[in-house]
Formats: sequence, C-alpha cells, structure tokens
Amino acid sequence: MFKLRTFFSHRSFTIISRVGALLVFLSLFAAAISVVYSYYINKSQKETQVAARELMLSGHERTLKAAVISLAETLSEMVSETVADGGDQEDQIRQVINDVRYEENGYYFVYNTDGINIAHPFHPEFRGQRRLEIEDNEGHRYIKELSDKALAGGGFVTYNFYKPGQTTLLPKLVYAHMIPGTKYWLASGLYINDIVKEQQRISQRFAKIHRHAIVTVGAGVVIVLILVVLPVSILMINSILKPWRQLERELMQAQKMEAIGIFAGGIAHDFSNVLGAITACSELAMYDTDKESPVYEDLQHIHKAAKRGKSLVRRIKEFSRKADTPRSAVNLARVTEECMELVQTILPANVDVHVSMLVDNIRVKADPDQLLQVIMNLCTNAEQAMRGFKAVLTVELDAVELDADEARAMNLKAGSYARLSVQDTGVGMKPVILKRIFEPFYTTRRKSRGTGLGLSMTQSIVTMHGGAITVNSSLGKGSVFRVLLPCVEEEHEHIPAARRLDLPHGTESLLIVDDDKDLLSSLHKLFTRLGYTVTSCNDSRDALDIFLHAPHDFDLLLTDQLMPKMTGAELIKEIKQINGDLPIILCSGFEGDGRLQRVPKDLKKAGVSAFFRKPFDTIEICRAVRKLLDQNKPDTTTMTHEANTNGARTHH
Repeated sequence: MFKLRTFFSHRSFTIISRVGALLVFLSLFAAAISVVYSYYINKSQKETQVAARELMLSGHERTLKAAVISLAETLSEMVSETVADGGDQEDQIRQVINDVRYEENGYYFVYNTDGINIAHPFHPEFRGQRRLEIEDNEGHRYIKELSDKALAGGGFVTYNFYKPGQTTLLPKLVYAHMIPGTKYWLASGLYINDIVKEQQRISQRFAKIHRHAIVTVGAGVVIVLILVVLPVSILMINSILKPWRQLERELMQAQKMEAIGIFAGGIAHDFSNVLGAITACSELAMYDTDKESPVYEDLQHIHKAAKRGKSLVRRIKEFSRKADTPRSAVNLARVTEECMELVQTILPANVDVHVSMLVDNIRVKADPDQLLQVIMNLCTNAEQAMRGFKAVLTVELDAVELDADEARAMNLKAGSYARLSVQDTGVGMKPVILKRIFEPFYTTRRKSRGTGLGLSMTQSIVTMHGGAITVNSSLGKGSVFRVLLPCVEEEHEHIPAARRLDLPHGTESLLIVDDDKDLLSSLHKLFTRLGYTVTSCNDSRDALDIFLHAPHDFDLLLTDQLMPKMTGAELIKEIKQINGDLPIILCSGFEGDGRLQRVPKDLKKAGVSAFFRKPFDTIEICRAVRKLLDQNKPDTTTMTHEANTNGARTHH
C-alpha cells in the first residue's frame, strides 16, 4: 500500500511538475511574444513620433508662409487704395498690424527695406528705429537676415526673442515676405517651444496608446496561450494587426488619390493647348476642303475625336475640382451604339463583336461622356482578357424590373432599370481576384502597365448615377459585367446639332500671345485666313515690347494666362496703362486652387473684355473677336468682311 501510494504520489508530482513546466514555458513564451511585440511597437512608436514631428514642423512652416503671403497681398491692395485716396500708407499698415494676430501667441510686424520698424504690436518703442544691426543673445542680426530673405522672395529665419508678457529669450521661427508693390516687408513667426510642447503632447498620447496596446496584447496572449494554446493566440494577434493593415492601405489609397487630384489640373492645362491646336487646324482644313472630298470625312473624324478629347479635359478638370458633372436625360441605346462603333475600330482582329440592342429607346439621367467612359472601360477590360486567341465580345442592352428583394440585394430602389451587359470569352478570373476587382490601383496586368483604375472608376461612375455593377466569372470561360442604371420618364434628349463653320472675317490688327507654339501657330493661321493682320508672340515680355513700340497699331489682344516671365493678367495690366480702350480676350486652361498665378476674380476690373477656358471652341472665339471689334467701333456700320491674306506678321 505504501509503495502504491508512493507510486501515485510520484506520478502526481511528475504530472504537476510537467504541468508546471508547461505553464512556465507558456508564460515564458507569452512573455517573449510580449517583449518582441513591445520592442517593435516601441520602435514603430519612435519612428512614428519622428515622422510626426517632421510633418508637424513642415505643416507649421507651410501654414505660416501661406498666412504671411496672404496678409502681404491683402496689405498691398489696402495700401494701394489708401495711396489712391490720398491717405498715409504707414498708418494703414499700423492699424492692420495692431489688430491682426497669428494663432495664440503669434503676431505680425513690418519693417521697410532699410531696416526701420513701421509697426510692432507688442513693442511700439521700436517704431521708427533702424534695427538692421540689432543682434540677439547668440549674435544673430535677425532683422538684417529677415530683410535679406524678404528681398530674395521670402524665407525663414530662426533667432531668439521675447514671448509677449515674458522676460525669457526663446527660439523663434519667423517667415518674412515683401508686401507687393511697396518697400515694406511683413513677417510673423512661431515660438519653437510651443511647437515642441505640441509635439510632446502628441508623443505622450502615442506612448499612452502604445502602452495600452502592449498591456492588452500581453495579457491577452498569456490568457489565450494558457487556455487555448498557440493557434488562438496567433489568431488574436492577426485580428489586432488586421485593422492597422487596413488603415495603412486606406492611407496609401488616400495619398494616391490626392496626388492624382493635384496633377489633374496641370495635365488638363497642357492637354488643352494640344487639343486647341488640333481643333483649330482641323476646322481650317475643313473650311478649305470640298465637302464631297474623301479628305473632308477624315477631317470630320479628327474634329470629332478632338471634341471627345475636350470632354475628357472637362472631366479631368471636374475631377481636380471635385465637382459634380451636369446630367440630363440620355438615350442609353444611342450612346451604346455610338460607343460600339468606335470600339469596333480599335479592337484587334481576333475579337468578334456581337451587339444586341433589345430596346432602342431607354432613357437614364446621366452624363453621356461618363456613360461612354463606362462602356469603353468595360470593353477595354474584356479585350485585355481575350488577347492572343480567337474570342467573342458580346454587348447587350435591355430593360428589367427589380422587385424589392432584388433591389435590396444590390442596395438599390425597386423600379425600372436599364441593364447593360458586357460579356467576354476570355481567361476568366479566380475568386480571390474577383473579390478585389473594383479596388483602386488593383491590377493583374502590371507587366502590360495596367493602372488598376478602369474598373474602379467605372464602379464609381455607376454608383454616382444611382446604379450598381455586378460581375460573374469562371476561370477559362470568361466574364460578364452587368451595369444597372435607373430609368427616367420620357424626357426630351438634347443632342447638339452639327454647326456650320460660319467664321466671321475682318481686316483689323490682332496681337496673339501664348507660350504654346503649336496652339499659337494654329491661331495665327486661323485669323490670318479670316483676313486679319496678325502678330503672334510666344513670349509675354516680347509681346509687351512689341506693343510699346506701336501701341495704336493693334485693335485687339488675345492672350493666355499662365505663361513664364509674365502672366496674362500682368501683361494686360501693363497694356491697359497705355491703351485703356483696347479690347482684350483672356484664355486659360489651368485648374487648381491656391495658385498665385490664378485667373483674376474680377475680370472687368482687370481689364478683360471676354474670357475663354481652354480648350475653347474655334467658332465661338472667332465670333467673340468679331463682336468685340464691332463694339469698339460703335459709330461704324458692320461691313461684310472678305478673306484676305495680306500683311500677316509673326514674332517668335
């Protein structure tokens, strides 16, 4: 009995020791995981804090610079008005500076280029003092440095100065900028210790969050390892990391979309000039070509393609401004037929196209250009899935009625819908790809330089129009995309009528200025062909010199806005000082907010008689030129202007 009891006692001790050893091992394993997790969390915390500090400082600098420049421009306008009214510009500056503050502890101050203080809200004793040689406790001649930065176009200077209400010198970051049109410069700044305190608050918040995460994960790992062993702990860690990965993907996506929005405006500006040259030259060629000639039909195709390009530019501009496009009742059957005519001309010979229009008049409220984009994107995607072998592309349009259950499944309202189906017999898609097919920038064709934006934009357009898009695919058999758009009641569809090229002629003298040589050349030829005497120039300063040499030889100025050396608005200002009655047309294709070289808000005050956004319509701008010239000669009866080719002058 003693031996048996001893055996069980030894056996129990062995089990207990093994369980204890297992618990110790699990605890050590949990502790090791916690330590590793803590290490990487702390490492990421430090990296995040460093990045946050850099971004915060950069953000403060951008905000400070923008605030100083904005106030400087405002002061320039106020000073100009004060001088025009006979007032004292320095009194005006002091009044504004004493009333304006930058954030909580910030203020503005003004000096002239000789280093004499004009206004300082907290140190009125500085007024009238010449302080170029003043130094801080570290020997920085900060007023001289600020003056040099302002004269050089603006810049930052760091020095030590007293914070309002305190007697301790603190480091300060200051930005200085000239007040346009004056001999004064404006400056403001931030005390660096305020920025440091804000950074410390954010760092402490990050640390608290990370400590909470470390404790939570560590405790969770210990409990899970003890109760459910390692698999559940791995699942828990993955569940914790998953939201962070999703947030990271969303942040990267937001940054990419922001970059696209920034570049969209600039792309539209350059593309506008290209389309303007194509449109003008094609219309000139059509004007000189017999309508019965086969060349005339080719020119019509070129002109029609250029108009499609203009629609594309308009969509790019609307995207950069995040603007909604106008919508109207559109016959989807007509749009589909027009688009498929174009699709069939660009598809390779290995693809047979079958178009089935089960309805010939079904209307949806939409932007026709965006509908074309949807169809083109789906057909292009289908063609890419069928490359390299004989295949069939089937496009079908019909009408369907969705009941409440069917509509709810697609997050739609019950009712009548137009259904557009695009089916291919391509390679098909795996389920894992099918789940991500509409994600922005997701593509399986990186070798062929796919962007991953086509289907994402298609889904976005369909959703904005109150519809839905679905996809079914089988590997090796192909895919079918179905687009549902809500139908509207019968409304009149506005289809722009083809306009005749009835271009008005003239004999007056025109000065045309644009830095794009192709567009400038096409406009020169166009107005020369219409009988005008044309002087064209691709440099705004050279154009000003030409005008100054013979200011009364020109009857009208046509100028671009965004040009190097001198903008269109600046050129107009100089010319209006010489000849205030000269009619002027200003053109611009640039889109973007917050630009210094922007189109004037008050066109009439800026001396602009008419404004056109690129790419402009050739007929409309020709008619505008003729109208302004006629309005500038009120006592003369408008005559019939015959085309002539004399006296065209060109300056490049």
